[in-house]
Amino acid sequence: METIVLQFELSAEPAVPTLAEDTFDASGLRQGADNLGLAFFDIAKARSAHSAVETARGIYSYGWMLRAAESVRRHLVARPGHTPGDRVALKLPNSAEYVAAFYGALLADCVVVPLPVALERMRLQQIEDACQPQVLIVAKAEEGIAATTVDMIGTSCTQIERPAVTQQNNDLAMLLFTSGSTGLPKGVMLSHRNLLANAESILHTLPIAADDRALVLLPFCHSFGNSILQTHMLSGATMVFAGALMFPASIIEAIAKFNATSFSAVPEVYGMLMKYGRLGEQGLPKLRYMAVAGGQLRHELTGQIAKRISPAEFYVMYGQSEASARLTILPPDELEARPGSIGKPLSGIELAIRDEEGNSLPPGEVGMLCARGDNIMLGYWRDPVTTAEVLSGDGWLKTGDLAHYDEAGYFHIDGRANLLVKVQGYRVHPAEIEGVVEAQFPRSRAVALPMRKGEETRFALFLAPQDDARIDLAELRAVCLRELPPHKVPVHFEILDQLPLTSAYKVDRAALSLRIPRG
Repeated sequence: METIVLQFELSAEPAVPTLAEDTFDASGLRQGADNLGLAFFDIAKARSAHSAVETARGIYSYGWMLRAAESVRRHLVARPGHTPGDRVALKLPNSAEYVAAFYGALLADCVVVPLPVALERMRLQQIEDACQPQVLIVAKAEEGIAATTVDMIGTSCTQIERPAVTQQNNDLAMLLFTSGSTGLPKGVMLSHRNLLANAESILHTLPIAADDRALVLLPFCHSFGNSILQTHMLSGATMVFAGALMFPASIIEAIAKFNATSFSAVPEVYGMLMKYGRLGEQGLPKLRYMAVAGGQLRHELTGQIAKRISPAEFYVMYGQSEASARLTILPPDELEARPGSIGKPLSGIELAIRDEEGNSLPPGEVGMLCARGDNIMLGYWRDPVTTAEVLSGDGWLKTGDLAHYDEAGYFHIDGRANLLVKVQGYRVHPAEIEGVVEAQFPRSRAVALPMRKGEETRFALFLAPQDDARIDLAELRAVCLRELPPHKVPVHFEILDQLPLTSAYKVDRAALSLRIPRG
C-alpha cells in the first residue's frame, strides 16, 4: 500500500467569498450526472473564482479545489498497475485537502474509503485487511513509513480537461466502515447513484444554494458529515471549518465570525451548545437554519433551540449510513405539532413499517422501519450473509430501528431493535427507561445499558445534566424506584459531567459499558 501526503499550497487564484445576492444555480450541471466526481468537476469549473472552503489558514476557491483534485487524479492514474475500482483510504481531517483527495480519487475511477484521523492501529488494520486499499492518503506521514508527496499542478483550472471516467451509476464510489454487532467493522458500499440521489433528495428540501455558508463540524468520514460535503459542493456553496466541540462557545463564535448561514450536527453537539455554548446569547444575523440528525433530540430541547435561533429555522432529520445518510425531514413549522417525530420521507424515498414476516403495518403499530430508494446501499463489503439479512430482493432496507407512523404519515422512532433485551421475562428497550428518567430530569441526558447481575440481565443508568443542575445519586435512585416497574429499575447508577462521544460525536455506549461493574 502506497502512502501519500497532501501538503498543497494556497492558490494564487483569488477566491471571492460568496455574496448574499449570488444566484448561481448548480442544478442544471447536476442533472443527469452519473458520476459523483464529474458532477463536482463541472460545478468547480463553473464556480472557479468562488470560495469553496474557508479555514483559519485561508480561503480556497473552487478553482484551487479543481487543481488540487486533478493533482490527486493524475498521481493515482499514473501509478503502476492502476485499475478502476482501486481503493483509496483517506485518513485526513476535514480540510481542503480532504475535499481534493475525495473527488480526485473518484475522478481517477477509484473507490474512496474515509477513515477517522484518530483511528486506532488495530481498527485500521482490520479495515486494511477487509478491503486492502492500494493507497492511503494522510496529512502527515508516520515515522518510519515511506510516503510520497503530491505537488499541486501548475495548470490553470481553465486548462484542465474533463477526464474520461469508466465508473458510474451502480459502480462503487465509497466504502464507509461502521461498527458491526461483532465489533468488527462493516463496509457499507455506496455507489455513485446512491450518493448523488441522496444529495438531490436533501437539496430538494433544505434551503442550500450557492450563497450558503455552512459551518461544518461533523467529520466527513461519517455518513452525516459526508452528506454535508456532497450537498454543499454540489451546490457551489461554501464550507467553513472552524470551532471545536472541546470549546462549544467557539462554535457559536465561528458562526458569527464567518457569517455562516447554516449549521448541522448530531443531538449530542446541540446538548453541548445548550450547556456550554450559550446558544442564543450571541446574535447570528446571517444564520438561516440549523439541522439535526444522527440520533433523537428530545422534543423539549428541539423547541428550546428553535426559539433561541429564531428567526433562523430548525430542521429535524433522520438517516443512517446504509441509506447514504438521510431519509426523512420534519420541517420547522411542524416541530410543535409533531413532538418526537422524525417527519416524512425525503423526495424519492419510500418508508414502511413491517412486522417480522415482512407485512406492512397500519398507523400506530410498532415494527421495523424499512426504506427504499436510489440512495439505499449496494450491500456490505464482501458480506453477502449480512447483506441478505437487511436488504430484500425488491430493494427494501431494514434500518434496524423500531418505529411507527401516525394517521398523517409522520414517522416516530421507538428504539433500536437490537437493543431490546429480556428482563425477568419482559421485553424491555433501554429507551423506555431513558424516556422516563429524562421526563423527570428534563435538562439531562440519560443512557441505559443492559448489564449482568449474577444470572440476571438488568440495567445500568448513566445521567449527564445538560446545564448546571445538581442531581445526586439518592435522588436519581428514588425517582427510578417511584416511576419505573421493578424489572426496569437500574441496579447501577452514575452521574457524569459529560457522556463520552465517538468520533462521530454520538454517545459512546461501548466506553460507558466499560464502566459497568462485572459479576
